[in-house]
Amino acid sequence: MKEQGLVSTYTVAQYKPHKAACNESQQSNELNRQFQQAEEKRVVVSDLTYVKVKNRWHYICVLVDLFNREIIGFSAGTKKDAP
Repeated sequence: MKEQGLVSTYTVAQYKPHKAACNESQQSNELNRQFQQAEEKRVVVSDLTYVKVKNRWHYICVLVDLFNREIIGFSAGTKKDAP
């Protein structure tokens, strides 16, 4: 490349730190690892995660009933506040 006078140009993804603090609120341990529930919809847990689809990030939030581990609701979209 040097002999030909060629120069490589490429960009590197830049990390942009967020100023707002997240996950700092103190939450009490309500379940105390009692994940086996005897009553339907008494305890519902959720998880928010993201996946890359066609080079774009999509968020998925899933609600799970601990009684039978059934998904009782979900939301997905390109933003965290997706309906």
